[in-house]
Amino acid sequence: MTEVYLSRCNTYDVNEILPLLQNAMTGLNAYNKLTPGAKVLVKPNLLMRRDPDKATTTHPAVVEALCLLLKERGCVVTIADTPGGLLNESILRNLYRETGMEGVAERTGAKLDTTGEQVTVEVKNAVKSHILTVLKSAAEADCIISVGKLKTHGLTAYTGAVKNLFGLIPGLLKVDYHARYSDVNSFSEALMDIANWAQPTLSIVDGIVAMEGAGPSGGSPRKVGALLVSDNPHALDVVGASLINLSTDEVPTLVAAQKFGLLPVPEVIGESVDSLAVPDFVHAPSDGIRVLTNPMFSALVRSHPKVNAKQCVGCGVCARSCPGKAITIINRIPHFKLHDCIRCYCCQELCPNTAISVKQPFFMKLLH
Repeated sequence: MTEVYLSRCNTYDVNEILPLLQNAMTGLNAYNKLTPGAKVLVKPNLLMRRDPDKATTTHPAVVEALCLLLKERGCVVTIADTPGGLLNESILRNLYRETGMEGVAERTGAKLDTTGEQVTVEVKNAVKSHILTVLKSAAEADCIISVGKLKTHGLTAYTGAVKNLFGLIPGLLKVDYHARYSDVNSFSEALMDIANWAQPTLSIVDGIVAMEGAGPSGGSPRKVGALLVSDNPHALDVVGASLINLSTDEVPTLVAAQKFGLLPVPEVIGESVDSLAVPDFVHAPSDGIRVLTNPMFSALVRSHPKVNAKQCVGCGVCARSCPGKAITIINRIPHFKLHDCIRCYCCQELCPNTAISVKQPFFMKLLH
C-alpha cells in the first residue's frame, strides 16, 4: 500500500493550502530528504502562457505554499518548466510572468530557470529510452517535486503527476518524442522512463479547480476542491483519475505502469474519494482507435484535430510543432492531412488562441 493524501480544499488561499501540504509532507516523511541546503526542483504544469484561472496551468498559490515550506526547511528552490516549441529566455520569462510563477519567486525567494539548458542522462532499467535529454536544472537537483494539474487530455485521457514530468523534456524535443512514440501506448510507456529517472520525492496535484472537456488546454474549469499529495506519482494518478470518473484501464499511463509492475495499491489518507469525486466530469473526446482497432473502422472512429477559423490568427505554431508534418498553412489557416496525423494533439495543446479542438466522429458519439 502506498499512501496518497487527499485533502478537501475549496480556495486558492495560500494560508489554507499550506497546512494541508505540511500535514501530507509530514505523514510521508518527505522532510527526511528535504534537508537544509538541498537543491529542490519544483516542476509545475506550465503548458502555455495562460491566466491561472483558466485551469490550464498549476495555480501559483499551490506552488507558493510549497515553496514557503521548502524555504522554511532551508532548501534551495528552483521553479522550472518548458512549454513545447522554441525556447529562449524571453519566452520563459513571459511564461513565468503570465502563469503567476514570477510572483511566487519574488514572494518566496525561489529561483526561476530561464535558460532551459539541457543535458543528457542515463535511465536505469529503461522501458523505451536508456538516454534522456532533460532540463539541466532537474539533473542538478537533489530532489524533484512534481506539482501537476488535474486535467483531461486528448491523447492520454488524463493529466496528473506522471504526465506532468514530460515537461522535464525541453521544448522542441517534446515534438520529437511524439514522433518517435507515435501511438498512445508507446508514448505512455516512454513516460515511464521519465518518471523512473526523475524519481520525484513528492508528487502534488492541484485539483482545486480542474479542467474538463477538451483538455489539456481547450477545456473548461471545473471545481473539484481536491489537493493530492503522494511520494509515488503512479499511486497518486490512480486516485486523481478516480476523482474524475476514470478507471485505471482508461488511462494509458496507468495501463503502462501496471504492465511494468510500477503501480502500487494506493491507500487514501484524509478525505474519501467518493466524497470528492465528480461523477459527471466531462472527459476529453476519446481517440476511438483505442476501442476499435480494425483498419476498416479507422475512418469512422478516429478523432482528429479541427480548426476554428474565427479564432485562428494564422501564427503557424501548430504547423511548426507537428511531429507528423501533417499541417500546412494556406491563406493563414491550418489544413490537416489526416492520413499523416499521429493524433498526439500537439497542435491543440500548443495553440495560443485555443483555435484547435479535437473532433469526435459522429459514429463514436453513438457508442457513448
